[in-house]
Amino acid sequence: MARQWAERIRARGGAEAPWDRPVEEFVRTALAMLGPMLGPRRRDAETLWLRAAELFGAAAAERGLAAGEVIEELQILREILIRSLYRDGAAAGRTLPLRQILFLNRAVDQMVAHGSVGHTDALFFQLLERHGVASPEPPEARAQEVSRQMTQIRTELEEILATG
Repeated sequence: MARQWAERIRARGGAEAPWDRPVEEFVRTALAMLGPMLGPRRRDAETLWLRAAELFGAAAAERGLAAGEVIEELQILREILIRSLYRDGAAAGRTLPLRQILFLNRAVDQMVAHGSVGHTDALFFQLLERHGVASPEPPEARAQEVSRQMTQIRTELEEILATG
């Protein structure tokens, strides 16, 4: 699923160098959070889920995407999940209980909302702090910072899983 999601984002032109790595890290991390989001450590995982979504939205603003584009990139997850659950799950004779399907849908809704918030906040602070002028940092440095933050979120997720 991670490969499919990242490829769909790339096909839209949303993960060009130097942003390819941070986008792939986000996709892998977000998908790794789905299990904990359905389990007993849900509250802990949800905090990281929302932070990751906001970071992805802020990175989308840095990538030059419009608000609607970041929403579309995050909505790809819903489509991939639905297709996977109904194609692969049904073929294997497994289905998730309705409660878990609804929770997954809610989690994607939260991700979309917080991705949009991150995008809006990034643009707001760009206007406030830089008077609407693009960052003097090269895109590579900004992409590395996003990767660093995503690695931190992934480390926190691993700690949650280790104590769960």
